[in-house]
Amino acid sequence: MTTLPGPFPCTGVGSLPHLDPKAAVRAVLARFRQIPYWPQLPKRTPLEHMYPQYAAALPGAGMAGDKLFMESGEALLGGAETFYETFLSGALDPFAVPPERAAGLHELLDAARGPYPAVKGQVTGPVSFGLMVCDREKKPIFYDPVGRDVLVKYLLRVAQWQVARLSRLSENVVLVLDEPYLASVGSAILSLPREEVIAALDEIFDGLPGALCGIHCCANTDWGLVLSSKAGYLSFDAYEYSDSLLLYAEAVAAFLARGGWIAFGVVPTARDAIVSETPESLAARMEGILDRFAARGIPRDAVVPSAVVTPACGLGTLPEDTAERALSLTEELSALLRGRYGEKSP
Repeated sequence: MTTLPGPFPCTGVGSLPHLDPKAAVRAVLARFRQIPYWPQLPKRTPLEHMYPQYAAALPGAGMAGDKLFMESGEALLGGAETFYETFLSGALDPFAVPPERAAGLHELLDAARGPYPAVKGQVTGPVSFGLMVCDREKKPIFYDPVGRDVLVKYLLRVAQWQVARLSRLSENVVLVLDEPYLASVGSAILSLPREEVIAALDEIFDGLPGALCGIHCCANTDWGLVLSSKAGYLSFDAYEYSDSLLLYAEAVAAFLARGGWIAFGVVPTARDAIVSETPESLAARMEGILDRFAARGIPRDAVVPSAVVTPACGLGTLPEDTAERALSLTEELSALLRGRYGEKSP
């Protein structure tokens, strides 16, 4: 069972603005010694954007300019047949994310000197991927039964390949599905059956029994749906949306009771806020969040042992110096809270 060095260890979410993967990984390893993560570098190449990054061997995938699409229906059947044969073989190497699509991952694997208490990776989740990547008729692939099944199983193998590589750095691997478009599920513009959403997420979680699997959503969403999945790690924008999670206080309490971890994205990702905030001001914000949790029946001693500190979301659109300040704020806030709650940072 994956364990983290709580309370209040720190890690990152995903993207950084660096063009040089060596510099990006140095920035991560200098600050996140307990739970390093690999940085996605979308400014480096469009192939590192969140959908093309994981589509190197996706059946029926192609690029129209910088936009990824995927075949569906009869056009996908030939590729799907070959895919299922490979999938059933259990081999992971065919699903590797190549260096040109994940330079930060490969640099971390080369440069990091573990073992670390834990290590974190991420994959674009099947719901966001399936809603944002369309077929040639501009229909989201999630609505095509064969396309959705291929996509979910493909992302499962990509996640398994990644966990296998990251396990070289730590026996405790955190694998997070990046799901920004869960914020649209259940809205007036996007209606999907809850059971289809949860089934897509849980198929991946069920296939990663040795990792701590979770979901990152940086916007407001139906947290009840998220917490109905088998996620064990919930990563969210606590700087802007902490109160929205408390609308589901009973589900949050049950999640913590079964051993779940909450990554509080209490470090802002907006440039002005990054410049103006301090570790002390963010600690006061975190204490306020804990007060509100307690007021909803979730006491500090239920939250603190399973709390992680992160930025609210990826930092890939910021200038490098501002992004690195956000990383430093995260590290310093973690040290402050760990000292306050009885465990010193190494």
